[in-house]
Amino acid sequence: MVQKAKKHWRSLAVILAVVGMVGWVASGLAGFDGQNVLADPQGIKYTGAGSCAAAACHGSQTPKEDGSTRHDENTIWSNKDAHAKAHGSLLSDDSKAWAKNLKIEDASKSERCLNCHALSGFTIHDNTVHRVVLKPEDINAEKYSVEDGVSCDACHGPADKYLKDHTTKGWTQKQRDTLGSQKTFDEWGLYDTKNVMFRANVCLSCHLKIDGDLVAAGHPELPFELSIMSSDEEWIHWRNHGAWTGFKIWAMGQVVSLRESAVQTADRTKAGADEKLVKGSYDRMLGHAILTRQTASAVDAEGLAALDKLLGAVKADWADAGKREAALRALAKGVDEWAAKLNGIDFDQAKAEAVLKGVAAEGEQVAPLGYRAGETFVMSAIALVGAHNKDGKPADADAKMEKAGGLYDALGDKDTYDAAKFGPGAKAMAEWYPGGKSLPLP
Repeated sequence: MVQKAKKHWRSLAVILAVVGMVGWVASGLAGFDGQNVLADPQGIKYTGAGSCAAAACHGSQTPKEDGSTRHDENTIWSNKDAHAKAHGSLLSDDSKAWAKNLKIEDASKSERCLNCHALSGFTIHDNTVHRVVLKPEDINAEKYSVEDGVSCDACHGPADKYLKDHTTKGWTQKQRDTLGSQKTFDEWGLYDTKNVMFRANVCLSCHLKIDGDLVAAGHPELPFELSIMSSDEEWIHWRNHGAWTGFKIWAMGQVVSLRESAVQTADRTKAGADEKLVKGSYDRMLGHAILTRQTASAVDAEGLAALDKLLGAVKADWADAGKREAALRALAKGVDEWAAKLNGIDFDQAKAEAVLKGVAAEGEQVAPLGYRAGETFVMSAIALVGAHNKDGKPADADAKMEKAGGLYDALGDKDTYDAAKFGPGAKAMAEWYPGGKSLPLP
């Protein structure tokens, strides 16, 4: 089953390569100001993957065992990372068919598509992040090609200003320590992906930014699990994290997914999308809410109460589209504020195992919410079992990972998903990690 789980995850990577994965996102500061504000550092250009490709920089064929970087980051990205294939995927038959349905002449040149399939900037408004295609004057064209897809600057920030300085040993950490993540980005253009909330924001700026008309045209909804994406040994290009960090990464992925799915549901409501699409994004949101509430229960009871109040307001206002949209945007704002609080909480074994046992008890509550929520539960199970195996080192680690991978049997696929089958299968996780308690949604 372990191999099946890995195979399934690789299949998700293929999907990501087809539709593009990660793009730009704004700061991890709590709350948004509601204004349409350009969030990119002014006057700092993007330089493209070519500026990082030298063997002495990040283009080495073999990793170095010491130092803060491996020096083979660009090599791994170009050979194994689906981001590198994001632009090329726009030439696929599927992409051409979706573009035709959307009346887009050429997906590989359309700003609508390049937002997620190439380097892009971003703006903040309506409680979330929106991506914008870069202008020629924003790019140092000497070593840039749109065909590179989502390359280095997309996650690490426009490099023109910090490109030379960040090669000095200790320079980047000094900026983190003296300026903090946000000011390091504002002053240097360097985006701090070691900041877990910043990292989640980067990833979710594409994964939950699929408009209803894109889905109607054939574009798939995107699966995502931050902890798996942060630990897959085949393509990660950073140093391993400290003990129990995998749980915090997973938790942040869920809470930011909750925020973004709330905004997606609000956007689809405002656009008058088909009610099935609106309900689908809402059910996916509830799946993230169930898992996020288990984290809040373990680390911040006050935060759990605040989240429940916001979730209850959405439920109460659902019948009125205008009130529903307002309640969803209020939820997104509140969740963003709680994510910033979570960013300052460290996980130890007690917190991690409380979260793990709580999530294990939620299979049956997640099941009626549909395939995407069920998929989130399965990927979370694999991520959390893997994180616990790494740091807790239980004697039955391999057996539990086999069981986690086996949840895919009950999940099936989006066309065959059966809640009546998945519920009992997911419920079995509570037998592996007893002691947790399901928290019914408000």
